[in-house]
Amino acid sequence: MIKESTEIFYGIDTVMNTVLQFLYHTKGKIDACVDYTRPSLAIDIIILKRAFLDARKRGVRLRYVTEINKDNISYCKQLMSMVDELRHLEGIKGNFYISETGYLAPATFHEAGEPAAQIIYSNVKELIGHQKYVFETLWSKTIPAEQRIREIEEGVEHHETVIIDNSDEIIREIYSLTATSNQLDTCLTSGGMQYSHKYFFDIKKKLLDKQMRGEHKGLRYITSIDNDNLDLIKLYLKKGIKIRHVGNLPPMSFGVSDKKIAVTIEKMENGKVVQSLLLSNESQYLKHFSSVFQRLWENGVEATERIHEIEEGVEAEFYNVITDNEKASQILIDMTKSVRKKALIFLPNDKALVRIDRLGIIDSLLRASRNGAEVKIISPLSEENSEIQRKILENAPDIRMLDGNISPYGMYIIDHEKFLRAELKKPKADKFSDAIGLVVYSNRRTTVDSFESVFELLWNERILVEELRKADTMQKEFISIAAHELKTPIQAILGMSGLLKYYPEKTDQVIEVISRNAIRLQRLSAHILDATRIESQTLKLEKERFDIRDLISTIIEDYKERIKDTTNDRVELIYNDNFNISHAIIVEADKERINQVISNLLSNSIQFTNDGHISLEMASSDQNNEVIVTVRDTGKGINPEIMPRLFSKFVTRSQQGTGLGLFISKNIIESHGGKIWAENNVLEGRGTIFSFTLPLASKNRVKEGRR
Repeated sequence: MIKESTEIFYGIDTVMNTVLQFLYHTKGKIDACVDYTRPSLAIDIIILKRAFLDARKRGVRLRYVTEINKDNISYCKQLMSMVDELRHLEGIKGNFYISETGYLAPATFHEAGEPAAQIIYSNVKELIGHQKYVFETLWSKTIPAEQRIREIEEGVEHHETVIIDNSDEIIREIYSLTATSNQLDTCLTSGGMQYSHKYFFDIKKKLLDKQMRGEHKGLRYITSIDNDNLDLIKLYLKKGIKIRHVGNLPPMSFGVSDKKIAVTIEKMENGKVVQSLLLSNESQYLKHFSSVFQRLWENGVEATERIHEIEEGVEAEFYNVITDNEKASQILIDMTKSVRKKALIFLPNDKALVRIDRLGIIDSLLRASRNGAEVKIISPLSEENSEIQRKILENAPDIRMLDGNISPYGMYIIDHEKFLRAELKKPKADKFSDAIGLVVYSNRRTTVDSFESVFELLWNERILVEELRKADTMQKEFISIAAHELKTPIQAILGMSGLLKYYPEKTDQVIEVISRNAIRLQRLSAHILDATRIESQTLKLEKERFDIRDLISTIIEDYKERIKDTTNDRVELIYNDNFNISHAIIVEADKERINQVISNLLSNSIQFTNDGHISLEMASSDQNNEVIVTVRDTGKGINPEIMPRLFSKFVTRSQQGTGLGLFISKNIIESHGGKIWAENNVLEGRGTIFSFTLPLASKNRVKEGRR
């Protein structure tokens, strides 16, 4: 029976020999979990590479977990042929190998690309069992190497959001986020500050050392500084951590690095406070919490100033809890009468709008808006307050109002200076004073700024909800239109194909119909594909330098025949070139895409013009360094109802289109740095004018190009 033991081996040569022996003597399987620096060793150290290949040749099953990134992707591709399974785990820091009978792990920190100088080997079954469990837990969170490599090569970032409840795992994840950061911003409650110091101060000292060497952008803290954490704050300042004070922070701590965010969540379970951790690398989370932190930071008080206030007993601001509801009503009336620049109103239910109108608050907000103040209101909208909605719309149309959800409190923020928060106690009460419970009133800058941030988050959320609702409706309409449009040419093609069997003498006519519908189907498919590329931001431009006059001349020649066939010579196509014949107008653009835009504008004009003319004009503005292309027609014009949305997706002027052509054209032109717009042809009394600009290719805008 083999004696169980755990040993530490010293020296790079001894460490390497231990690893090789581990690989050579294993018969069943090896699971490896290593950081992103280790794959290069497995490839560049020849004897180690041979040991891996020999193990696999002997039938040893090799599973390998690492963090695959741009720096080690070439090594990982080679490693895929040396192991049975290679998988990716973001931010992995552990380094260990485990077999059925042994466990191997570096005992010290090692430099990237260098073997460790110390290593632990153990054959203790209990330890091996534990590490197997750890490996399987990590393995369950991995993604295949092929997927990760494809994401890197295609520029796709792998996003993940998880909630962690295990306290030990929470500590490990926060430690990992901290250790892998290139920049770290942390917002902590006073208790969170103590927690952070207990578990993560050592790793943060290492980050400060990296900052001194120019390898890290630094640490910033936001917390509520008080007598309880004063000594800790002084210690952190001495170490070089930047700190600012924000009073009355919500009971939530969060950290934002350049890669991930971690947010603590507290909840009650069986009468006890249980802490969870939300961890994410989603860009929306990163942007949101980075924005929240920056807003708090900009409005926070320097730690040295706050320390001085505490030590000197200075406190100029107030934070009052008001229990007299009549007094609270009068304070709110006075606040809204004093609005000069901005009023943010968040109401808890639909009747609240009626209640504050009875106090005269709506009239005060109307006057403030007419005097130039910005007024935003979030309130549940219903028949209950429809008259107040109409009053606001008719008397102060600049006041912005969004439909909200029912809430347990109302919030009133005036001029970035004053804040009142009122608990909703009796939702159906007619009077404001009867409806409210506990009221908080403050002019404390940090309090006002914090709740103003909350309001803006709620405002943006409501806007997003409205946009999603509209987008969903528009998408359903588009699917219906697209399905109908696809069905029409497909049915025609199928029908005509069937006729060929019975009427072979009509082959030419049938093929012409099939060809025409196939072209229509191709055009529709291309529009849908382009719209999808624009939405996913994968529309690519193949830019080249060319004379746009040559392109337009070619397009005009193509359309002269088409317009004759389409309109029976009732519509004339005119080309007005406002340049000297010797001048070339050079642009740097995607020639095919610009052709697509001009063709789309001409096709629209042909579709909506029954008689008269269609003209294409071109002019150059040396002052603006751009060329302007204009298409005019004497057609039906644009319905004023759709003019504001003309270039939006799914908007169409006819029953035959999908509403994608102008949306695609707008995105193509704007991708080139140009502008596109439309107006009705007022001078001629009918028709439409479409124009777009493109930047010219160089400072010498008009060059000698034709002789």
